[in-house]
Amino acid sequence: MSGTASPQMALISLTEQLPYLVRAIHALGLRSNYHDDAEELAQDLSNITAMVAAKFTNNRTAEGILEALRLTVGCVSLGLAHAHLHDADEAAIDFLIEQGAERVFQQGFRLIKDLASLPEVTMINAYDQSQQEQERRLKATFVRFCEADPNDYWAGQKEFQREWNNRTGILTTLNCAKWLRKHHETGPIRDADMDADGVLGIALIFAIQGGGKILAKAGQKDLESLLAKLRKDQPDIEQSWDVFLKKIPPEYKALLRERIAHLRTSTIIAAIQTMSSKAKPSKANLSALFQELQNHGGNEIDVDYA
Repeated sequence: MSGTASPQMALISLTEQLPYLVRAIHALGLRSNYHDDAEELAQDLSNITAMVAAKFTNNRTAEGILEALRLTVGCVSLGLAHAHLHDADEAAIDFLIEQGAERVFQQGFRLIKDLASLPEVTMINAYDQSQQEQERRLKATFVRFCEADPNDYWAGQKEFQREWNNRTGILTTLNCAKWLRKHHETGPIRDADMDADGVLGIALIFAIQGGGKILAKAGQKDLESLLAKLRKDQPDIEQSWDVFLKKIPPEYKALLRERIAHLRTSTIIAAIQTMSSKAKPSKANLSALFQELQNHGGNEIDVDYA
């Protein structure tokens, strides 16, 4: 038996992977009395497409209207996919007829707005909060996850869920960094810009001195104090991390344990231990260690070495 799929099998496979809205319309077409529902659905989709063209593409060109149609197909499909219909085409068309295409579109668009409001990177700056940037992100997210060819493979729901999981993870990192900044040893850090990965890196590296001390930003003097503390007390690093984690809210502990696992195999901890064993490290060695610290602390390191 040949391992090549027959044209019929390939067609069935493609049909099953078409945008959810298209599959629902196909299911409607198989019904004996579908004309009234089809006419109402067509009118609703036409109105939605016109609205999308006016707000997001260009309602004066054929290409703008075609792009609006693709966005409408994807957004309604996304709304259907999140309606817990178990990927059933018949259930989808029933839901569309009962709820109306505009309401399903709004449900899909709400998902897009929620996703667009989530951070894409672990960095914060003042421009991120501007109205212009928020509008740009909304349109970019809408186009990225809702543009769907009615006649082609659609993976919008899977891509949306993958990105949602990714961005919620980034949000957790940012919130953890904000908490660490709020509890910085010498008082809250209120800088508008923030490198969340850098905050976590600094906090965990300086936590090895023991006592549960929280540093969210560091410079030359902090590094020298760390080396002196390690030289004097020779704390157990694993115990120091355990004490530090006891101060952390439960929702951030898994993230920080993951970062600790990476630090265990990094060169920075071994380099700090080696340097702390020297009574008086040279300026060149301190500078080299500080540069390595920058690789972990990023923009949260105060660069004050000459």
